[in-house]
Amino acid sequence: MSEVHEGLEVVAFEDPTRLRMWLEEAGAAHPGVWVRLQRATSSRRSVTFRDLLVEGIAFGWSESTRHAYDAQSYLQRFSPRRVRGTASERNRRIAAELEEAGRMTDAGRAALGPSAGSR
Repeated sequence: MSEVHEGLEVVAFEDPTRLRMWLEEAGAAHPGVWVRLQRATSSRRSVTFRDLLVEGIAFGWSESTRHAYDAQSYLQRFSPRRVRGTASERNRRIAAELEEAGRMTDAGRAALGPSAGSR
């Protein structure tokens, strides 16, 4: 059985490719998860907060609350974006980079609104 924190499954990804594969399967109907991220001082591999941010924008997911976990890691809540069209300048810039690289999805575009990929 998987670990659960505050009603959501705790997951971990060693690299951004595995995170992206998981997001392709999870879709926008998923309730969300807590992603275990390793601290910079940890010797264990994991995606970074930046990886979570970028892939989340690509798929219309959002990172929010952070909780302490242990000395080596923390938990970051990660779920489908619920409010449409609320894109900060940073998120719009990342979305434009994802568009240029061909990595932005329809779900990501819909979540960030019509100006998501424009600079």
